Amino acid sequence: MKSRKIRLTLLLLVCTIFTVEAQNIVPDKKLLYKEINGDSLYLHVFEPQLSKEPTAVIVFFFGGGWTGGNPKQFYQQSKYLASRGMLAISAEYRIKSVHGTSPFDCVEDGKSAIRWIRKHASELNVDPNRIVASGGSAGGHVALCTAVVNGLENPNEDLSISSVPNAVIGYNPVYDTTDKGYGHKKVAGRETEISPCHQVKKNMPPMLLFHGKEDKTVPFENANRFRTLMKEAGNSIELIAIGDVGHGFFNGDFFRKGTGNKYFNLTMYDTDLFLAKMGYLTGKPVISRDLKHVSCVGDSNTKRKYPQFLQQELGDEYQVKNYGRGGATLIDGSLYPYFKTSEYKNSLKFIPDVVLIMFGTNDANPRWSSDATRKTKFKGSPQEEFKSEFIKLINTYKEKNNKAQIYVLTPMPIWANENPKKENIVGRKEQLNKWVIPMVKEIAQEQNVKLLDVHKLMKKGFKYTIDGVHLSREGYKVLAKKIAKKIR
Repeated sequence: MKSRKIRLTLLLLVCTIFTVEAQNIVPDKKLLYKEINGDSLYLHVFEPQLSKEPTAVIVFFFGGGWTGGNPKQFYQQSKYLASRGMLAISAEYRIKSVHGTSPFDCVEDGKSAIRWIRKHASELNVDPNRIVASGGSAGGHVALCTAVVNGLENPNEDLSISSVPNAVIGYNPVYDTTDKGYGHKKVAGRETEISPCHQVKKNMPPMLLFHGKEDKTVPFENANRFRTLMKEAGNSIELIAIGDVGHGFFNGDFFRKGTGNKYFNLTMYDTDLFLAKMGYLTGKPVISRDLKHVSCVGDSNTKRKYPQFLQQELGDEYQVKNYGRGGATLIDGSLYPYFKTSEYKNSLKFIPDVVLIMFGTNDANPRWSSDATRKTKFKGSPQEEFKSEFIKLINTYKEKNNKAQIYVLTPMPIWANENPKKENIVGRKEQLNKWVIPMVKEIAQEQNVKLLDVHKLMKKGFKYTIDGVHLSREGYKVLAKKIAKKIR
């Protein structure tokens, strides 16, 4: 029983790394693999736990149109796969903005990286026959080219050592460098030389590819065509098509701050399965494939950590983010109208699958709701403005994700007897009961969204309040547990 608890704890720790706190990821070391024309290129290495037997190795190449980008793009993926038991590398290669180079030089560097890793397999404790080339966009193109393109080898290297990987994994890579694909102007006069669609032949390494159906940079047709050509040549290939996403969708929270880990999880889960099928990993993935994004939107009762406890309650199948703002209102002319805050903008960037909206405590404040001089462009009463802005907020999340589950939460109770001399507290309670809570319920019904009556759920929560409006840490834990039961 004790060993089972230890395994469960380790699993939860690994999941936490990739769904919640992928913020401080750094490689274990950097290794120089190539010097050319005064430039030094390094492999950013993520090591697995000590293993007596040589492990498989994967090398990622970053995207950026062969012009920009950096290895950090694949730090999160590298850390995950290293945690699963293989050496993971995010490689530098020459790019136009730094080195004045062309896509052909990028391909040469990709081949150099594979060759260097195979040559130094013993020192790296890796199997030279289990090397995976991977990458995204232009980096995915580099990975593909190491497998399908002949030539473009650096003549100063030991060419008796193969630069061809044993498998390829691509995340929306470039497949066609003619005018039917991407980048033909960058390879003018040599459009098919490093065009994977034009270099397919028999006996290619097995491949796994991911592509968004709405990709406007590298058309999805290119991915379909490449798959067809590979299969016609008798090669093993799997294309995972992902709907409703465009280019670069696979990045996680580490590289694309605020976007969440939904598609990072999806792609890495299937990557994990592919590598396990190849015999490069053992065991099952330790992340959830279908990660749900949860945005907690509201005022200080959201800001004060109930989302943190909600994450603990919901577990690793959810990624919960806190977009609460202390003092926030939906009506304008207050200290913090929510539509004007960075929290609102970031909550949309996250593209939530579940939205929890709790406003009204500050809108009920007589300082705002009863102030005839409050500056607002809205023509109508504070109550009408609150309703209008609430509906507007709901619709912005529907527009971002028409499949999102939206929950409208009534404000929590206000315990005026905790601060009976504060007119602000007493006035809020009166307004809350008079019109805010009835209106929130009305909005939920009219907009056909789910209602969570937090006011009722926390009615007996007086013992947790610290000032009549906010809760203690223990109180927010109780609130999170009650919410989790309703949305799971």
